[in-house]
Amino acid sequence: MGVARLARIFGLDVLAPALLGAAATLGFAPFGYYGLTFLALVGLIALWWPATTRRGAWRGFVFGLAHFGTGIYWTFVSTYYYGGAPLPMAIGLVCLLTVYMALYPAFVGALAGFTRRLPRSVWALAILPGAWLLAELVRSWVMTGFPWLSLGYSLIDAPVTSLAPLGGVYFLGVLMMIGASTVVLLFAGSLFARALAVAIIALTPLGLWYTPPAMEWTRPAGAPISVDVVQGNFAQSIKWQRDTFATTLNRYRALTERSNADLVVWPEVAIPAPANRVQAYLSDIRKLAGDRDQTVLAGVLVHESDDAPYYNAVLALGAGEGRYYKRHLVPFGEYFPVPDFIKSWLDGIDMRYSDFGFGADDQPLIDVDGVKVGLSICFEDAFGYEIAKALPAAGLLVNVTNDGWFAGTTAAAQHLEIARMRALEAGRPMLRAANTGISAIIDYDGRVRERTPEFTVANIESRVQPREGLTPYMRIGDGPLWIAGFLLTGLGLLAGFVQRRRRPVRKAD
Repeated sequence: MGVARLARIFGLDVLAPALLGAAATLGFAPFGYYGLTFLALVGLIALWWPATTRRGAWRGFVFGLAHFGTGIYWTFVSTYYYGGAPLPMAIGLVCLLTVYMALYPAFVGALAGFTRRLPRSVWALAILPGAWLLAELVRSWVMTGFPWLSLGYSLIDAPVTSLAPLGGVYFLGVLMMIGASTVVLLFAGSLFARALAVAIIALTPLGLWYTPPAMEWTRPAGAPISVDVVQGNFAQSIKWQRDTFATTLNRYRALTERSNADLVVWPEVAIPAPANRVQAYLSDIRKLAGDRDQTVLAGVLVHESDDAPYYNAVLALGAGEGRYYKRHLVPFGEYFPVPDFIKSWLDGIDMRYSDFGFGADDQPLIDVDGVKVGLSICFEDAFGYEIAKALPAAGLLVNVTNDGWFAGTTAAAQHLEIARMRALEAGRPMLRAANTGISAIIDYDGRVRERTPEFTVANIESRVQPREGLTPYMRIGDGPLWIAGFLLTGLGLLAGFVQRRRRPVRKAD
């Protein structure tokens, strides 16, 4: 094989998909260059255009390695610096996660190669978007799901956000794939395919023009309430140290004491101790808030009895009553779905791990001055169906988190981007309290009204308007998308088998 051919294969099979995968990451927070993500998809589809099944899978896999490797590298920080994993294990776990994530675009690439003898308009506008949609949905479900860097999140500031309340983040993602395929057809398709691409491009502005804005789906409910989002700023490296404990209690009390808001929100596990060990302190906060007709949502661990698990919880103190236990736990973070002998081995190498209890799905909502609050803790806001469990009763969403696990990385900005999408999909304002940042008040249309800097002690005082009603996405969920994904992927596989039986597929680069 000649040098020129080797260089060409290396460029098409390794260099090009790797560069495109890394470029795709730049569309997500904190960068926000969603145009680059779109162009990266155009390039990836162009690489799939002539590829065999094997080469399509490989190019998708390399794209995924670069994309997820640059996008979720921050899992190493939590695993090694704060999780206590030995360096080789931490590197191995992050690499294993990246390889797993890359399997999804590899699957789409394999299907692209398998079905490339189909009419190109069908291949590009139905089979590829359908397979990508199914891949993202499956990724959001397997092992309780890890939907980070789903394509639609990159469009949170694009001129298509009015579509999110209609179909959610995965709907935005499949539309992005259709748009990228349309561009490829415009330059490489048949005369019919090019005409179809021109028609799609011409009709897109008209479709966006007639899409109702976010305000059309929900409406104000009652009077605005005053809120105060508190950011205590205790780095994960010192959060659980004994020397920091008294400072933690005093700081949250002081920040709460000076607030006159109806609702004060603390971050996830703001108090680094089980509630039963700080009962006197929590009673003091309860009395302080109750005397002022105020509700404090305090993040804390709850351990109800010796034979009960720990719960990652939010307690309502003061005028409001109730508690919320986290329902959607992080696998290998908050619980380890492994046999007991592996847990014993982790104990032997002094690797810290936790097994928390799962909160019930039907927990009653906390009432704040007549407003029902839909709570989520940390990772839960990555799932639209978790937010939907509080609707339509909730007039306000609250997410408490501790992104200090990933300090100094892009994780906090990406997580804020996810929270913004949930607010937009639900048509509800969201309060977001993060231990080290980024804390924010997000409007019902996904725009950030106010936010704090990272790594500072801060709070945000404002007035928030609760809303009522349901967006189309919150009514129907992801069910139609699952059906479409399975249907289009299945038809693609069936058509690919039929085409291969009719005539052999010639290998191509």
